[in-house]
Amino acid sequence: MEENQAVIESNCGVAPEGISYVDPGNDPNFVFANDPNFETITLYDIEGNVANMNSWFECAHYVSGGWSNAQLINFQGDKILFFSVLSIAVIVSLLYFSNLRQKYASK
Repeated sequence: MEENQAVIESNCGVAPEGISYVDPGNDPNFVFANDPNFETITLYDIEGNVANMNSWFECAHYVSGGWSNAQLINFQGDKILFFSVLSIAVIVSLLYFSNLRQKYASK
């Protein structure tokens, strides 16, 4: 936890008095208590999912799990690359077969 303290403070702020972070683990029944004095913070994961934090403890837990307040923009470059290569391959193939057809037609 000590190594994550700076990251947690930069994303969630300084821990309020009397609150210390204890990892709740992956308990599906654990419920984070809403803190009315905590200003809601939006965190993002690497896949672009969004979660709104309503307490410092909840925020610290998510940040420890890899979430951040920096929104990562997912660029779908792989689709652009795929369709670009596919288009070039189709055009080159059409030109190649067109030249072959003209070559055999002239003989």
